[in-house]
Amino acid sequence: MTLGRFIMIDGIAGSGKSTVLRAVQTWAESCHHKIFRLSQWEDVEPPKFEQISNYDVYFTYEPTRTWIGRAIRYELSREDKPYDGETLAHAFALDRQIMYRRLIIPAIKAGKTIIQDRGVSTSLVYQPIMQNSLPLETVKNLPGNKLSLEYAPNALILTKLSAETAAERIAKRDDDSKGVFGQLEFLKILEQRFEERWLKELFESHGTHIYSLDMSGTIEETSDRAQKLITIILSTC
Repeated sequence: MTLGRFIMIDGIAGSGKSTVLRAVQTWAESCHHKIFRLSQWEDVEPPKFEQISNYDVYFTYEPTRTWIGRAIRYELSREDKPYDGETLAHAFALDRQIMYRRLIIPAIKAGKTIIQDRGVSTSLVYQPIMQNSLPLETVKNLPGNKLSLEYAPNALILTKLSAETAAERIAKRDDDSKGVFGQLEFLKILEQRFEERWLKELFESHGTHIYSLDMSGTIEETSDRAQKLITIILSTC
């Protein structure tokens, strides 16, 4: 059985993940692949692989926008009446477990290509430092997180950008990403955590190749770097 290719893209807010995702889309289109985008799924229930098994490349993201993921986005992440970090850690892990069981794992086993925006790496970096949350080892061993590490990505691309530059980019956005995750002091902590050795060692122990992608400079420069890296990772159609 030929397993699929699974790429996860992560990094601090404002660090250029969307640029990398566009580079992957360019690759997929150049290969004439049929693309499934989780963002365009409109049913109340999250998709099952057998419903969408005729696609070649799957663009997924976390948290989802169905079931637990919807609760995370529209209730658990409220700033007026915030939930504690432990509740969020469990919710993210459950949302992840559902998506892996219904879509990610079957797609991998079917030989598909999965491109994911954030994932268990995000939980491991973010959640242990949130207020009233759980320690790293506990977060790592929550059922959904443990399952996702058993099916760790082939490649983890970490977009690298200074917290100061990321904060400047976020401030120019006209969207809802300007909460605590876009605040400079929090970005500085996250920037350091994404570069810590334990994160790399954990994923490498599960067979993941780690790529650090410099996202400083102009949009043309960062797009070119992203395209070259994607070409290296996804060398064939």
